Amino acid sequence: MSKKLKFAKPTTEQLNVFYEEKMGSTEPENKEYSCEKPNPFRPVAEYEEMGGVVFSYIGTKEPEDKHKQLPPGGERTFGVPNELIVLTQQNDTEKPVHTFIFCDDEKQLEPINASLQKTADEMKAVFNPDHVHLIPWDTDTYWTRDFSPWWLYNKTTGEYGIAKHIYTSLGGGTVGLVEGSENAAAAGGTGIFRGNDDYGAVKLADFLNAPIRQWNNARWHGQPNKELIPENKWFFTGMLHVGGNYMCTTDGRIASSYLAATQNELPSDKYCDGNITKDSIGRRMEYIMEQSNRFLGAQRYYALVDPTGTYIGHIDCWGKFLSDNILLLAETSDAAINEGLSEIEKFLKGCFANDAAGSTLTVKRVKCPDIYVPDGGAECATTAPYTNSLILNGCVYVPIADEKYEEENQAALKAYEEAYSGKYKIYGIRGKKGTPWLGTDALHCRTNAIPRTVVDNWLKSQGLDSNTPKVPIIRTKQADRT
Repeated sequence: MSKKLKFAKPTTEQLNVFYEEKMGSTEPENKEYSCEKPNPFRPVAEYEEMGGVVFSYIGTKEPEDKHKQLPPGGERTFGVPNELIVLTQQNDTEKPVHTFIFCDDEKQLEPINASLQKTADEMKAVFNPDHVHLIPWDTDTYWTRDFSPWWLYNKTTGEYGIAKHIYTSLGGGTVGLVEGSENAAAAGGTGIFRGNDDYGAVKLADFLNAPIRQWNNARWHGQPNKELIPENKWFFTGMLHVGGNYMCTTDGRIASSYLAATQNELPSDKYCDGNITKDSIGRRMEYIMEQSNRFLGAQRYYALVDPTGTYIGHIDCWGKFLSDNILLLAETSDAAINEGLSEIEKFLKGCFANDAAGSTLTVKRVKCPDIYVPDGGAECATTAPYTNSLILNGCVYVPIADEKYEEENQAALKAYEEAYSGKYKIYGIRGKKGTPWLGTDALHCRTNAIPRTVVDNWLKSQGLDSNTPKVPIIRTKQADRT
């Protein structure tokens, strides 16, 4: 149940060949779309202040063939190592970072806490089980980045909001496959719909007393006559999208690969007949820009040609914004891929410079070597996914490969340190046995975060103190770079 494919030259089943087949000899070009309509909201970037991290605790056994839409059963597991979850609780902030877990079984809370406590003891870390909260919902997969909500901030009122997208996977696996979509063409963007994952954003909102429905009459703990807690405004974008293919800044810029266009057909498109052209791709991107402005407050949308040609088409496999004016891009051993990445660097630098404010974009590069990881007794070709990291307040958690790639690992961690000028604490996190990091699926894919104010409001509604002192920060030989 892993997303797997190496950084490699495109094959006949991959996205850029799909473009070539459907559009003739012309691929889409890196292009900027804009919409200047005023909007009090803006998207919340990953590097803003966060108060919680979201994980999924799923079963590992696929359901029966005739019920593929059900969540997996059997022994449960996280898609990330316990060490990462413990480390996020040690986050270097004035308030603690809480742990939110999709799991519709209250009886799992005790063994989860016991397992995390055991790991914390081995790390000589302080673990607080009171900061662990189960969201009563079982998701199909542990890719919480893909289906969790996107956060908004109202610059006028200070309120937070959520823009929910329709989640669809492009993976070729069968876990959580919705009946009827078994033969979905991944390269064509039709994807696989996983209903339990898609509904996860709604269940998270309900849990946080951020109602998407008016009948959710959340009241302050112990004060039934007090007004509703500050509501988080909910918006439904109407777009098919995935969180791994979504990067934003605090000044209203969004970037993704053209996967967003192949996913979102327009009513006038005859997609099922294969009638997709460069012009129709452009119309789809104009629609995506308008929706992103309307529901996310975005004013710039950068549609990028995926330089890797992998089936997944997610931007977090090869690039991410580290701040409003710092971009991290991968480098590989493949000259063709590097050329595509260099074109993206040149294009985005030009977009920033041509803005009215004449912004400057600094681009940092990180080398991602080809590696092989065990998968079902065999070795799976993949790539060290150093760009697929989690930024959490003043820390960055970077997925690293095993010890034989220690030189590359250290170079990657150093690249992050230099990008942040030593102001962030950088941790290297190894994948765990059974769910290793892959070039198309790593740490960023399997986590998401919740803004600090949203968590604080929820804690108040539960009669809990959001000012509980943070637990002491620990350092481990594996993780520490500072």
